[in-house]
Amino acid sequence: MDVEQFISTFPLFVVGLAAVVSLISFRDHYPTVLKKMSLLWVINFFIDCAGHITKHLGVKNHWIYNIHYWIMYLALAYLYQRQIQNEYVRRSISWFYVLFSILVVFESICFGVTDLQTIIIVAGGVFIIFLSASYFRQLYLSEETERITRDPWFWFSFGFLINFGGTVPFLGMLNYLWERFPQFTHFYYLYFSNSFTIFLNILIIAGFLCRRNYQKSH
Repeated sequence: MDVEQFISTFPLFVVGLAAVVSLISFRDHYPTVLKKMSLLWVINFFIDCAGHITKHLGVKNHWIYNIHYWIMYLALAYLYQRQIQNEYVRRSISWFYVLFSILVVFESICFGVTDLQTIIIVAGGVFIIFLSASYFRQLYLSEETERITRDPWFWFSFGFLINFGGTVPFLGMLNYLWERFPQFTHFYYLYFSNSFTIFLNILIIAGFLCRRNYQKSH
């Protein structure tokens, strides 16, 4: 395995590690929302595995990652709706379910699913950035005395802010960039996008291991 192959594959290992670590949420009275987050990350890992296998076989796999983003964005919005207390933000999430689903159907009909659905990636990614920022605002306004570093969603939100902030603009222009600047696109995806993925999953691991004491599942 050469250096480039290692850099392409290593993020999958980190995603898998995060998925395995997240399974600790099924013990010690972890809240239900963290168990659902764990299931999401296990699904994320298997989808990523499918993407790597099809890429190795030379099969066009954009449709796999389209499905990945559909699931990821809707699931994260659902989980944040159970974490965020602000009624206006919670209401915006309800609207997001409807509008995002319409957007998925529209782009799938108009542009198909075999090419990367960049409009969906941008729309969903921007909304998750908004939800992450909203959660940080909630932490800032909170009167709880517990350290925020013991809150799993502090780590998750930090990871989403950095990851989506760094990759959404690039992925949103991916088709354009690949057509006109293939060398730059390959370089950015290989080194920067993969780095953002690794960073996010390290923070996912930190979130599940932050040692917050849970009295009961809820």
